[in-house]
Amino acid sequence: MLWLPARLAGGRRRQQRKDVFSRMTGAMYAAIGGLKTHMNNLNVIGNNVANVNTAGYKTQRQIFQETIYTTYRSGSNGTASRGGVTPSQIGFGAQVGAIDLIMSPSTFNPTGADLDCMIEGDGFLMVGDKDAVINGAEDYGKLMLTRVGDLCQDPNGYICDSKGNVVYGFATVVNPYYRSDLKEGTPDYIKAEAEANAAGFTIKDKYAVSSQLVPLRVPTAAAEPTEKNGGIIDGKNQWERGDPVYDILGGVTGDDTSRTNINLADGKYFNDDGGIDVDKLPDGAGSKDGTGDKTYAGPVPNLEGKYVNLRSMSINENGAIVGTSDSGTVVLGYVAIANVDSPSGVTHMGGPYYQALEGAGDITVSAVGGIMSGRYLNNQVPKDDKVPPMDDALGNGKGTSIRNGGLEASSTDVATEFANMIVTQRGYQANTRIITVTDSMLEELVNMKR
Repeated sequence: MLWLPARLAGGRRRQQRKDVFSRMTGAMYAAIGGLKTHMNNLNVIGNNVANVNTAGYKTQRQIFQETIYTTYRSGSNGTASRGGVTPSQIGFGAQVGAIDLIMSPSTFNPTGADLDCMIEGDGFLMVGDKDAVINGAEDYGKLMLTRVGDLCQDPNGYICDSKGNVVYGFATVVNPYYRSDLKEGTPDYIKAEAEANAAGFTIKDKYAVSSQLVPLRVPTAAAEPTEKNGGIIDGKNQWERGDPVYDILGGVTGDDTSRTNINLADGKYFNDDGGIDVDKLPDGAGSKDGTGDKTYAGPVPNLEGKYVNLRSMSINENGAIVGTSDSGTVVLGYVAIANVDSPSGVTHMGGPYYQALEGAGDITVSAVGGIMSGRYLNNQVPKDDKVPPMDDALGNGKGTSIRNGGLEASSTDVATEFANMIVTQRGYQANTRIITVTDSMLEELVNMKR
């Protein structure tokens, strides 16, 4: 009669020890989770400190998050006679909730290099391979985004960053609507001006900015003018050797709503004498005094086979890359500025490069200072009541400016990182203490006598 109750009492004691053991091991596992999470936070802090002098680096931060919970008692709202009770729960440690990218603009770090630039405000430069074709907003993802404007000219005349990626933007081209033969205020002038304005251009300027997103490149140099190549007419030079020859805004493409830039350095437009054959150019990009609908403003000079020699080159506050040649100022074009819906959601691709993948939202492209305001990508214009896609509309970029002669400094705040490092170290130390205390209690438990 006494054996069964004793057996039951021993079972209860074993079950109690088992419950205590499981609860204490739960504390140990919670502490282990805390150790891992604090170590990961130290990795984030270490990366921030390591990049304290990295141009354009954006600080990261780790967010701690509670892990799973066990519910010992559910809550209730109470009844007419009894009050409600709150739920009883206990958690099992911490985990990494998020590692955020802090994209706030940093300070200016002067370098003295004329083409070095910093974006003041939101946005990214767009860089990539020189053969990327941007037909619409859906192709923006072909290019990488960066905040580091360490630019230079490569041997082929392209504007590149220090990694060799070509900078994309809006190039200077020959204005196909330029008219110098019309007197202002005449009916012909008013008609021509209306046609130019409808296409987003003017008839007053010989050169214009194309809204086609292309690699920025130094213009080609003109050859020595001769009567044979049309450089001397009635004893007057039409150009001087080495003058910049800008690309031509050429024929329409697709559904007749856009024009393309014709690279005059492309060999398929040359004749046997080494000059440009106007007849080989598409409609809308020929000689002004030619036949058909070729509307190129002025003669096409023979090309010297190299790019204009620029004594100096810099980038101004509106993002224009300006060079100084023997014949005067040369404006290559304007760098494109990309903005995303969620700048902190961009994906790091290594080094100073990002891409707008899942989490970043859509990309919108503009030029600084409202240069491309009211324009559509690839020189598209509304036609026959058909409006180009809204995604192809170019922003005004008025909230951003370019500062040259330096780069954006790292956003790492060493004082903040060291303070976070101390807190992380103490948090790690506290979690190790939980493990040692739990181990000591388990030792006492297994040494208990019946």
